[in-house]
Amino acid sequence: MFNSSRRIFVQKAGVGIATIGVSGLVLRSDAVPTQEVKRDQVVIQMTPVKSLAPAKAELKKVVSFPYGPFYKEGAPFRGKLSLPGEAGTQFVLSGRVWGFDTKQPLAGVVLDFWHVDMQEKYSNGTTDFRNRGRLVSSETGHYELESIRPIPYRPNPEGAPDFWRCAHFHLVASCPGYKQLITEIHFQGDPKRSDPMYKVENAIAVEERSSNGVTFQTGAFDVVLERA
Repeated sequence: MFNSSRRIFVQKAGVGIATIGVSGLVLRSDAVPTQEVKRDQVVIQMTPVKSLAPAKAELKKVVSFPYGPFYKEGAPFRGKLSLPGEAGTQFVLSGRVWGFDTKQPLAGVVLDFWHVDMQEKYSNGTTDFRNRGRLVSSETGHYELESIRPIPYRPNPEGAPDFWRCAHFHLVASCPGYKQLITEIHFQGDPKRSDPMYKVENAIAVEERSSNGVTFQTGAFDVVLERA
């Protein structure tokens, strides 16, 4: 799956990281989250990567955001974030990671994702890691994860019941030599796009697809990192 000269995972448990195409994902109701890797059991070694994909002529910087109050360090490395049978629309998010300076794809970038469930809640990130997980970009800069589609939610339903956040994936992208990127991935046409934090530049188009008899949605978001 990975070239060991570029990234070596040292662990006591198995690693589950989705780096294959949509057709290779499980997409079954009984699919379990890929096995958790303990936060102190992963070592990522990187060496310079030769260009394995064409450069991108034009790249746009990604709009950054604050962490938000629900970020938790130490999410497991895995490609499937949701639990078996979890309510919601099955969603596959994929894309590429690019260096803004080189216009080349970046390998070995750690991508940390988290989002709400259908009850407008985040898992606690301590004993419950539902809808949280980390990935590592492939040698051609690709990443791919499977989860449920986030929904809009009210951060303070009792104090401010009319204030809604638009639906979004949270993302922190980290790579040696580049600035850490903290951002949100939004959706085109979101019914709560009046949210002042909604950014059309970060909004992805959604496509309906089917695989293994299951209908699901997909979206693509490219991550662009700036030199430190």
